[in-house]
Amino acid sequence: MINLQKMLARLLLVAMLACGAGQAAAGPLYKVSVDTAPLGSGPAFLGLYFMGLADAAPATALVTNLAGDLLGAPDVSGTIAGSAPGPIAFSNANGGSDWVQAVTLGGVFSFDVNFLVGPGDAGSTFGWALFNDTSYLGADGDLGTVSVQAILGGNPQFALVTTSPLVEVQAIPEPGTAWLLLAALPLLAFTRRRRA
Repeated sequence: MINLQKMLARLLLVAMLACGAGQAAAGPLYKVSVDTAPLGSGPAFLGLYFMGLADAAPATALVTNLAGDLLGAPDVSGTIAGSAPGPIAFSNANGGSDWVQAVTLGGVFSFDVNFLVGPGDAGSTFGWALFNDTSYLGADGDLGTVSVQAILGGNPQFALVTTSPLVEVQAIPEPGTAWLLLAALPLLAFTRRRRA
């Protein structure tokens, strides 16, 4: 009976690890919110970009739920598919892609972004900024960035940096990780009960 329980526990662990491994190249979902009320009101531009190094691993930044006081059609360069509110797929091919959207300040702009990363060993950067005709707004450059570092034979690494108090970012783990943690809780409870 004890051997059967051990075998079932090990099989459950293997199944949980296999479920999590399938999502390894997807990465977390970042929920980004930018409160522009402290900047006053008036016209400005919201810039989103996804840039890759010359030999960057092929990657896509997928923006969804783009919301706020957006004005007209965006100015797009590079390979971008989709439209607001999304999904909008940014490619890092040939150096990357840019999305510049006219906006009205005074409210909140928000979007979700996650990444699909292919094999390789060079990274890419997704960033967002507010600016007008003469300067950046809310920070001296980007309001925030997510660096995506592909790793040969391993899971990509993600590094979030925000440079302004106007920005709030919530990182939500990839679904495989969340399910893996939830599925492990009963196993931990069983092990603890057994030891007691």
